[in-house]
Amino acid sequence: MKHTLIYICIILAGFLTACDSFLDFTPESVYTDKNFYQTANDFKAANAGIYKSMMDVFSGSGKYMYTIVSLGDEIKNSNSVNRFTYSSTEGAWSNGWNSIWNIINRCNRVLSHIDNVQLSDTTMQKSFKGEALAMRGWCYLQLAWCWGGSPIITKEATLQEVLQIPRSTQEQTYLQAESDLLAAYNLLPESWTGTDLGRISKYAAAGLLGRSYLYEHKYQDAATYLSYVMAKEGLLYKMQTNYDDCFNDAFNNSAEKVWEIQYMGGTNGKALGTAQSFCSYFIPSSLTVRTDGPLMNGITFSGPAGQFFVSQSISADTIYEPGDKRRNLSIVTGLYLGSSTPTTYYFAKKWLKSTGNPPAAFDMWGTNLPILRFTDVKLMYAEVLNELDYTGNQSDILKQINDVRLRAGLVQKNATELPDKASVFNYLVHERFVEFCFEGLRWPDLIRWGLAQEAMDKHFKLSDEGYNTTTQIPTNSMKSQNWLAPIPYSEIVSYNNPAVMWQNNGY
Repeated sequence: MKHTLIYICIILAGFLTACDSFLDFTPESVYTDKNFYQTANDFKAANAGIYKSMMDVFSGSGKYMYTIVSLGDEIKNSNSVNRFTYSSTEGAWSNGWNSIWNIINRCNRVLSHIDNVQLSDTTMQKSFKGEALAMRGWCYLQLAWCWGGSPIITKEATLQEVLQIPRSTQEQTYLQAESDLLAAYNLLPESWTGTDLGRISKYAAAGLLGRSYLYEHKYQDAATYLSYVMAKEGLLYKMQTNYDDCFNDAFNNSAEKVWEIQYMGGTNGKALGTAQSFCSYFIPSSLTVRTDGPLMNGITFSGPAGQFFVSQSISADTIYEPGDKRRNLSIVTGLYLGSSTPTTYYFAKKWLKSTGNPPAAFDMWGTNLPILRFTDVKLMYAEVLNELDYTGNQSDILKQINDVRLRAGLVQKNATELPDKASVFNYLVHERFVEFCFEGLRWPDLIRWGLAQEAMDKHFKLSDEGYNTTTQIPTNSMKSQNWLAPIPYSEIVSYNNPAVMWQNNGY
């Protein structure tokens, strides 16, 4: 995929600019040319634009992934998002909304033209269509769980047409995501090789479809599509042997990754716009390279402003089991940060191991960012099996759990320790916390489980969150409206019609 990334940036350099709003439907000149969507190279370039837009969503501060990570209780409050003090004018939410709609718009351009031509390579034509459907499906999944529903637009449309399309319900938006992902599953190849590594595959679509069904509590459907990915264990997918290699650019596109956003780091990557800065937001801006660098996996530069801080919700001594390797691989204390004495609070180092092409600056990372890891598939599969029939699926549930435990250096669990459905569920809630911390899965997990309020109430009672032990009043708190993100105020104004586009309650 690295060669493909270079191709992406060269071929699109002249006409890839993100829309300021999803309502900005003025397409780039190349895409409006009716003669453009004719050849395989045309569609390859158009799909490259979609992948590039996916890169932008995940790359750095203020982007969608940055915002979702900020909401989890593993992050110490430091901005309006993780303090839950934001409103509908919050830039982080409008950035995420607009970026997702930019992807949908690009997907719709491809999907509006792909069936109107007959390419000589019909298999590739199906793949182009499947990729656009899969990425659009991913977008509608975000719009469903995060915003609670959105307009559903599945073809090129004018501004006037868009303004007449009402916002759909959360359920309808989930259904659109699932429809797209199912269609993609039936079109995409099982895997990609060579310079095509990193393009979305059949089983990436199946895994995302399983995730969508899980979010909707449609456990039988989730089990079906997750089982398709599980059936490829040892053939296409397997857990990375070492936990920290899951986040090391030397292991980009390994069998652990069902789908990950592709980046190319270094000077060339930065120049081509294919490097990411997301990893650097875990590095303190006050890092003392000489003393702190070795503790942070050998980092040779300080982080940018707006960095993440690790909360006591995950750094407390009681969170990780004794002997869990993931603790020391994920978080670290004892940094000096220019002082003569080391800190006692924690920073995250999980994303900072780069032995393939180590970055020389904060915006030169080539580490791919995962949308779906195989370990996530295994734990989701264990969860749906538990929901469907703990007794009948006990051995399979324990296998998935123990595979993850063994990699973490922990002893296996048995049926005596996890004797029923409730105990397995509670275990998985904790296990997913420590396995996927800082990956943007904690917040959607809490939302779908209905545990967000409970978790954040506990979180804001911690001393490092400013809890006043005298008055017993937290400095910050999650409010009822925070179960959903606000529809950006700019979109509400653009529609100026609450019957078509309405705001979520409380904003």
